[in-house]
Amino acid sequence: MRGLLLSGLVAAVLSTVAVFTIRGRPHPPSAAASGRRLLLALVGAVVVGAVGAAAAYIYYGGHLHRAEWAFLLLVGANLVWLPITRRWNARAHLCWSSTIYLFVVYLVFMFRWTLASPLSGLGLVGAFSLWTLELFTALLGTAYLWELCDALGSEHWRRRTVDGAEADAGFHPFVSLHVPAHEEPPEMVIATLESLLQLDYDRYQIVAIDDNTADEALWRPVEAWCGEHGVTFAHLSDWPGYKSGALNYALRELTDPRAELIGVVDADYQLDPQFLRRCAPLFADQRLGFVQSPQDYRNWHAAPFHRRLYFSYKYFFEVSQPSRNERDGAIFAGTMGLIRKPALVGLGGWDEWCITEDAELSLRLLRAGWSGRHVDTSYGYGVMPFSFEAFKGQRFRWCFGGMQILRMHWRSMLPFPRTGTNRLSQAQRWAYLSGALQWFGDLLALVFFGFLLAGAVNVFLDGGMLFRRLSLFLLAAIPVLVLLGFVRGVALVRQGTGASWRDAWGALLIWQSTSVVVARASVQGLFARKAEFLRTPKSEEHGRVWHSVTANWMESLLACAGLVGIGLALTHVHELAGALTAALLVLPTWAFASAPYNSLAARRAMRLSAVTPTSKDPESVDAPR
Repeated sequence: MRGLLLSGLVAAVLSTVAVFTIRGRPHPPSAAASGRRLLLALVGAVVVGAVGAAAAYIYYGGHLHRAEWAFLLLVGANLVWLPITRRWNARAHLCWSSTIYLFVVYLVFMFRWTLASPLSGLGLVGAFSLWTLELFTALLGTAYLWELCDALGSEHWRRRTVDGAEADAGFHPFVSLHVPAHEEPPEMVIATLESLLQLDYDRYQIVAIDDNTADEALWRPVEAWCGEHGVTFAHLSDWPGYKSGALNYALRELTDPRAELIGVVDADYQLDPQFLRRCAPLFADQRLGFVQSPQDYRNWHAAPFHRRLYFSYKYFFEVSQPSRNERDGAIFAGTMGLIRKPALVGLGGWDEWCITEDAELSLRLLRAGWSGRHVDTSYGYGVMPFSFEAFKGQRFRWCFGGMQILRMHWRSMLPFPRTGTNRLSQAQRWAYLSGALQWFGDLLALVFFGFLLAGAVNVFLDGGMLFRRLSLFLLAAIPVLVLLGFVRGVALVRQGTGASWRDAWGALLIWQSTSVVVARASVQGLFARKAEFLRTPKSEEHGRVWHSVTANWMESLLACAGLVGIGLALTHVHELAGALTAALLVLPTWAFASAPYNSLAARRAMRLSAVTPTSKDPESVDAPR
């Protein structure tokens, strides 16, 4: 079994290197191109199988029979997946097949290894709990792996839309653009409304709606400006439903009867004049329920923190959304999107119980039989959170909302046949189910961290075997698996977004450093009915340097615990358990320590960039298309 695991490790590493380093030309769909991909996949399967078998042969000291099994299983695993991965090039197919093979072999190996370990009582419970966590981690890993292979391996896209409809398209529906605002700087909201007036489109209205802003100094100037420029405006006081409630009011009370489409634009966005001209005509397809263009941002170039935060956002719209869109599983992201009005009204409008009402609406639209479409080109640029703490609040809201959607709609995501009330395809169900389950990755990381700390204490106390028997083989295999996941993540951020290696690593650490708040949201979202709608501040939040530590006290505490755990494990560095535990504690400890560091970096970025959200400098709205 060890030889099979070794062959899987070698095959996964080899195919990963091939995906990220070898470049080929995309080929249009044709019988010749399909035949070429199939031939390359078969040849690649034989090569990968041979290399993996050679590793097993060497490990087993020249036992050819066992090496043959490794070869046959690796080649067979690659052949099984050919019908499902036929859109990908051979390198992506091999990466997917070899990694799935590795996951299966690893889980079987660890299950047998745990049974062979002389454990009893709590040790046995802990060992099988650890194995269950590894099983769930492997399932989450398949979701990330699919995005990786889809993004880097697709030679043609069936549903990908680069920049919307042709400029001279004959379909010009009337659009009602809704701009909700809550306690936003009036100059920023007015700048957004001014950009909407410049749209190159002749059939639309603008509705600005202020949602429960108590300070009249914030919303009165917007009201006056709207009155002067013919923009519909309403101020709501003590109105329920947060952003959803305000959007429902705008839909029912303020929308022009001629409107065929509803657009949502956040109050900090400045739009490209071509937005409606390129996106609205797509609705000539009568099955189309919504269109989503990327959420993009301005003022991110100067400071390292803002660059890394920008790329962490960009990843979703450059990698995840195109992959989901290929399965008609894209989400509506809350701004820079259009929705067919009859579809929205037919579903009863925005649901006010969910704090991520945008993603929840797109699921209901798809379930009702409508289609969605993601457009690659950015047509608007907003303002990113200025502080790391504001970003953490945003991540909490997204995760909590994802848990609300999972709790309310999980039955719709199960792989059952379509019905009259649930028309989701199996691919759409997987897109939404895997997207919701991925939020549990941070919770799993925290639980694994707890296992590692317990192991470090046990090593220090000479407690012997705690969860599973270790060997030199495991000492090498487990860190390779962990590092392979991190390297893939960094490389995919770099290639998917165009970030440098340093910025890609920084973007990944920004995600990892919010693991505590995301883990809390994933647990709370499963049990709490409601959570406060946390607005993402679009203006600077001042504070002293020491606040970076106190505002991230849990992450700082866990980083200290990780350092202590590394120190305890290193007291027995000459033993397998001590060396492995110390090595595995390095990455999570680094991630937790990144939280106060990112907070400091965000404050430094505020001082260096001196950016205001109403800047009209053309450089401030520049962003890659």
